[in-house]
Amino acid sequence: MAVKSLPFGKIELRMARETRISQGMKKAKSAQMPPAHLNDHAAMANRVEEGLPIQDVMEFGKQAGFTTDELAKLIHIPPRTYARRVAAHARLKIPEGERAVRVMRLYDTAKQLFGTHDDTRRWLSMELPALGRRTPLDLARTEQGARAVETLIGQIEHGIVT
Repeated sequence: MAVKSLPFGKIELRMARETRISQGMKKAKSAQMPPAHLNDHAAMANRVEEGLPIQDVMEFGKQAGFTTDELAKLIHIPPRTYARRVAAHARLKIPEGERAVRVMRLYDTAKQLFGTHDDTRRWLSMELPALGRRTPLDLARTEQGARAVETLIGQIEHGIVT
């Protein structure tokens, strides 16, 4: 692995990254279907259509260090609604589930690059010139924005710093 100095510190560049499921999805014990691999798109689509269990999002948030308010904001749910769903062990509606999976997938991709939760959170919260001075999490509020962030992560992995 090569080490590259970037404006936000040194990172190890991983040329061939092993795709793995996020910690939150690994530990999810809800739902009858075993937690689907984030890159198994058909299984994740089924899971989202069935209603992604809020417990999956909670576990992901706990592992990644997001507060409940941050999670609610990331998946576009008012904090009180999110709290009610948590209390009721509810499932997310399809658009909410899609947004949650998008955030989990993006976080997992970034964590594979940066290695630790702290470094990943710091990078995802940093305003980056390559993203028009927006944070990766802010830009990832849309699917196209998330793709732009994933593209940037790929560029960083391969030593293409913009």
